[in-house]
Amino acid sequence: MAEAPVLGRVIEWDDARGFGFIRPHGDERRLFFHIRDYRRSGRRPEIGEFVRFRASRQADGRWCAQDVDRVAQRRRGAVRRAVSTDAPRVGWTAVGPLVAAYLALLTWSVSAGRLPVAAAACVPVLSLLTWLVYAADKRAARERRRRVPEAHLHALELAGGWPGALLAQRVLHHKSRKRSYQVVFWIVVALNVAAVVAWPELAG
Repeated sequence: MAEAPVLGRVIEWDDARGFGFIRPHGDERRLFFHIRDYRRSGRRPEIGEFVRFRASRQADGRWCAQDVDRVAQRRRGAVRRAVSTDAPRVGWTAVGPLVAAYLALLTWSVSAGRLPVAAAACVPVLSLLTWLVYAADKRAARERRRRVPEAHLHALELAGGWPGALLAQRVLHHKSRKRSYQVVFWIVVALNVAAVVAWPELAG
């Protein structure tokens, strides 16, 4: 059963696990909420921000916050809106050519004898594995289960699975708007490209 909309403030937020807690105005309760209950698509909750939400009692007796929506904050008589910290989403117009260019680089490197066939063959295998891990992490976030650590995702990307990660980010809409994650991801992409180009020197 859900109550009427009330105001509150985000007092805790775990971005890696996608959930946090809200304290209603004039109430000492800590209400759980998940990222899927947050209405502001394209941005993430922030500790200290004011929100409007509905308190709902679950079957197990716990109170949770649903339909969470960020509200404008007033400071010194003016409305102050938070500046989004989300990273811009890479669209298909960039994803397709980027992956195609990387595959072309791998093909040329193998044909020129600069890269072992086995190394190039690992890329599609690792990309598929990375996609599956992304999908599992996305499912875990929705079901509020234990998440895959971001370090593990980056390790798969660094090992050569970044094309699968990029496609998963676009198709599954997962890890595509978190700025801190995207910064590391694109560094990983640059390192992969540099490693393929410099492979003869690295191997020698």
